[in-house]
Amino acid sequence: AVVSTQSTGRVKEGHRKRMIMERSCKLLVHETMHLLGLDHCIYYECVMNGSGHLEEDFRQPMHLCPVCLRKVSVLVGWDVVERYGVLEGLYRERGMEKERCWVEKRRQFLEVKQE
Repeated sequence: AVVSTQSTGRVKEGHRKRMIMERSCKLLVHETMHLLGLDHCIYYECVMNGSGHLEEDFRQPMHLCPVCLRKVSVLVGWDVVERYGVLEGLYRERGMEKERCWVEKRRQFLEVKQE
């Protein structure tokens, strides 16, 4: 996989840095999941969806869908609620507010469901 960090001059610096961070995170997670044995996802919008061009790449979410998350949690023994808590802290640290809100809502939903 190739990731270009060259600026085209059309995107503001702050937005460009955020795009690079988002795309890098997605790519890292996607390829790591392949290393763990997951194929491309066909069930939901998921970081494991295949992407054939930039439009699909930008549309792809940052997170695993429930099917892929279950596969990985069984494979490596993740506690999903605990994992979401760690991700929430990471996103807060990095200023990734959209992702932090998403993972916080998922964590809260799962905590209520477990009670």
